[in-house]
Amino acid sequence: MNRPRTTVAALLLLIIGNITGQMVVAAEERKEEEWGIKNETTLARVVARLEAQIKNNRGGGGGNDDGVDYGNHNLRWDDGPSSWEEFGHDNDPSVCRMQTITVEEWESGRYWRGNVPVMVKNVTAGWAANVNWELEEMLRRYPDAEATMGDGRRVGKIGPDAAGRLLSPTTVREFITKHMYNPFKYFFDRKIAIPKGMLEDCRPFPLPTRKFLDDPQSGEIYAPSKKLRVNPINPRERWRDHLAIAIGADLQGLSFHYHGAAWNAVIFGKKRWILYDPRRWMDNEDEPNLQRRLALATDDSWDTILPTSEWIRQLYPDPWRTNEIRNWGMDCIQHAGTMMYVPKGWMHMVVNIGDTVSVISEVGLDMGKGKNPEDFLYDPDAKSSSDDDESEDEEGSSDDENNDDDDDDDGGKAPVRGA
Repeated sequence: MNRPRTTVAALLLLIIGNITGQMVVAAEERKEEEWGIKNETTLARVVARLEAQIKNNRGGGGGNDDGVDYGNHNLRWDDGPSSWEEFGHDNDPSVCRMQTITVEEWESGRYWRGNVPVMVKNVTAGWAANVNWELEEMLRRYPDAEATMGDGRRVGKIGPDAAGRLLSPTTVREFITKHMYNPFKYFFDRKIAIPKGMLEDCRPFPLPTRKFLDDPQSGEIYAPSKKLRVNPINPRERWRDHLAIAIGADLQGLSFHYHGAAWNAVIFGKKRWILYDPRRWMDNEDEPNLQRRLALATDDSWDTILPTSEWIRQLYPDPWRTNEIRNWGMDCIQHAGTMMYVPKGWMHMVVNIGDTVSVISEVGLDMGKGKNPEDFLYDPDAKSSSDDDESEDEEGSSDDENNDDDDDDDGGKAPVRGA
């Protein structure tokens, strides 16, 4: 008996579909093998696990909508949890590969004019912040200091200046007592809103920032954030815009990004840095996807980037990534009192080890890449170009995106800005 044509056609479609499915699975397996991660490691599962972990570790209502107390109720920063046993190391030269210098050597000028990261020891010696920024004292002195908070992974992806609605306004007191131990909240100020007293606590600033303060009109200036109120201010105060304060809990940190030259001084806590040399990944015609391959679990959008602690746990052990950092990067621990200098274009990610408080600045560095005074008159209530670029699929550009002369635009291949 002849089989009906519809049945034969259905069987053929089933066979073709099965073969196609097997081909897709094989292709996905090849992609997973190439990018060094198994299928079960997905961002959604990581996020779910982090949410469950934080809720299991901290109970009781603390003023959050989900009824979970994320507040830091310790007396000192050092009393908080620390992942040193898992993430700390001794800066072995084969791993860190970074020179540590003195303040005197730094102020000679040749290091901040170079293109190699360095750490500078004892930078915060004598800073009033060592006392005034202790946990209880900061809450007493600066409870109402305004700032913003957001997910370090997402902020690292497109940068604080373009993050817009991804950032929420907060204050020092609100963040520390209600949000600090939420794995998706990271305090990153928008500079001009920070009280001048807090900035005075960080004197003497390192050079070249300190030199810039003596004559802020000596070169071009940086524009402030375009997301919070920015009133016309005295030119001698404009430098404050690019001196930022960051507060984050253990395992927090911004995901892979790059920007103009900057320094980051840790006052309390520790940070682990993974840095990647732009001479390796930028404009590499032979291997154009190195940046994505290092940072991402799969060849997908930057929206899938893992939190920094999960990147170290899940992706860094991959032999290819480990070899890239050993040969073309640096893996270093920054201790309290030490300043990290990151030259322009070095892609980097950071993981806090313990409760961490730091100060970051770009002032005085790459002065030829500044912006014009009229940028300071930006209306914060007006819709900006970055508002249009807040979608989850955006892949960003460098911090100097408004510079016609900048030759480091990555054409949408990289996240941007952060510290």
